[in-house]
Order: sequence, then C-alpha cells, then structure tokens
Amino acid sequence: MAEKTDWPHALCVALTYSDETDIGYQGARMFCYADVRAFFARLRAAAKRVDPKAVIRFLCAGEQGDRNGRCHWHLILYSNIDLRQLGDVHHVGNLLTSVPLMMSEGKRKRRLNWSLWPLGFVTFQIPDEGGMKYVLSYCLKDQFTGEKSKGTMREAGSENFATGLFRMSKRPAIGEAFLMRKMAALDASGSVLPALNISIPEFKGYWHPSGSFRKKLLWCLVALNRRNVWSTGGNAPQWASLLASCVDNETDLEILNGKPQEQDPISFDSEIHNRERQYADFKHRADTARKCGSIIPCHACLHELDRFELQSLGIQRFEGDEGNWVYHSVVGLAPIDERRKETLGRINPYCQSKGSKGSNLVFPRSDPKRS
Repeated sequence: MAEKTDWPHALCVALTYSDETDIGYQGARMFCYADVRAFFARLRAAAKRVDPKAVIRFLCAGEQGDRNGRCHWHLILYSNIDLRQLGDVHHVGNLLTSVPLMMSEGKRKRRLNWSLWPLGFVTFQIPDEGGMKYVLSYCLKDQFTGEKSKGTMREAGSENFATGLFRMSKRPAIGEAFLMRKMAALDASGSVLPALNISIPEFKGYWHPSGSFRKKLLWCLVALNRRNVWSTGGNAPQWASLLASCVDNETDLEILNGKPQEQDPISFDSEIHNRERQYADFKHRADTARKCGSIIPCHACLHELDRFELQSLGIQRFEGDEGNWVYHSVVGLAPIDERRKETLGRINPYCQSKGSKGSNLVFPRSDPKRS
C-alpha cells in the first residue's frame, strides 16, 4: 500500500495455467518462474510501445492450489500507465474494451484471456487493502515451510501450506520511496516520529516496519534528531515519546541511544560518523527526488529547453530586468512553484542530470541499461 502511493496505476493479477497446451499442462504441475519472466518481458514491451517512459514494478507469489495442487501466480503490479489497456482481453470469446467489465469482485471471479499471458487465463482485482492482503497471504505462506519451521510448534503442518516462490522489485525496495518521502517531510518539520507506526493512505491501521526497513527507519530518525541537536542544542520534538514507545525493545533502543562512549569510544565515533554519512546520503537523495522528479524541471534545466519544449510544459520564458530569464506558466495553469509540488514518480524527461550516477541511484529506471 505504501508503494501504491507512488504510482497512478496499480493492479492485482492472478496468472493461471490451462491444460490445453503442453506448456500449460507442465506449468500447472511445477513452478517455472521463467514463465513469469517471459510475461513481464511481453508486458514491458507492450508498455514501451504506448509510452517509452513506462515503468512497471511488482510483487509476485507462486501458489499451489489446496484442492488440486495446481501451480499459479499472484501478482501486484505498479505502473505509470494503465496495464489493462495493453494487449487484447477477451471474456467468453468477446473482446473487452471496458475496464470495469474486466474486474473481478469479491468471490465472483471473471476469467479473462489476455494476449500477454497465452498459457491460460487471468483475473484482475482492484488493488485496495483487501486485494493486497489476498495476494500477500500467499507471500507469507512462502515463510511457512518445514525447513523454516523446524523446531517450532507449526512444523508438523507447515509443508501442507508451503508455496513455491516469492519475488519482487528491489531497486529500490517496495515501499522505500514512500518511507524516504516520510523522512524528508519530518526533516522539513524538524521533528521525528512519536512511535514506529506509520500511517499510509487507504490503509487501515499502521505500518510497523520490520527487518532492514526498521533499521533504516531507526537510523534515519537518529540522524534527524542529531541534526536537530546540532542546530538547536536540544532533541527533536517527539524524541522522548519515540524512546518511550521503544522501551520494551532493546534492539531499537540500542540504535536510538547509541553505545555509551566510555565503553567503546572508537566504535561510538565510527557509528556517529556512519549516521552522519547515511543522513547526508538520505538528504541528497530526497532533494534529488524532489527536484528531478517534479512534473516541472528546475530553473537550471528550464534554461536548456527550447521554445517548443517549454510550450509543451505550458511555460513561457521572458527576459528579466537584469537580463536574466524569467519563467511563468501560461494563462490558465497554476504558478510554476505550485506545479513543481506534483511528482512524476520517475525522473523528469527534460532533466539535464538524467543518466548521471546520482540520478540513477534515486531513479533506477532512468538508466537505459536497466529499462
């Protein structure tokens, strides 16, 4: 749900095999992730034909059905274009062009034949919280195997629920861009979170980051507080509440408080240095994402555009009183500063830094070799 906030289009998809072909027959009996990779290749090729700047990110879980043991795939797809408009979609032999007619609702599954998945049929589901939970329940089953459950009370029945594969986009990790935007907003306000509970649009309850996400969040909060100490001489607002919320978690407190200097001064100094470097990197990436990912390029990039490119952006250029260039939106559009608050979720196509090492770290898909 956090990743969904970065993309105008998201979709839950199930890919199922048909026994009518030998490939489909074999695919239903053993997990073959190569089939999914081929599907993504066709999907991305079709998307590029519609928009050369199209981006597709995903979560994928392979499941064996409880009734017949047939393998199929559950996906969550994120994109800057509507993927349902790609290829041909048929239902009971009829070509569908109306998107609402393609969607499954609740237990009523609408089986579709999609030209991009020739190995069987697909179902499309609305990517709301319920749809996400349905797909991710199969991802969680991947963690419920006999090997991973050995020595626990769930070991005996774990293999009855074991699924096959779990894959996802990792550069950046799913949900990381949302987390970094949250940290950038905290940096702008000069505060920290009162607890490790993050609110996400359209999501009931809170996101409680775990694993590497939790550590990254904690180090960011430490860096934000350290910055506030340097600038004001005191801890950031809500820092005391954050510490109090983590009182029962020694690992969290160890990161938030740091190791006592008298016990290990060299390690402590190194840790502080690492925090400062991580914060500087985080701040630079956040600034780059804000500036280079805006719907309107920065003034430096606007200087490099010709009259026709500026016209396509709805911007006019005038010569100022001191011989400098001044930019204004055309009549009927909001001021440039207001329009810059809108983000594309990717690097602006007119950005002069496109393809540089720094922009590729923040916007991995802007690297042609990774597209």
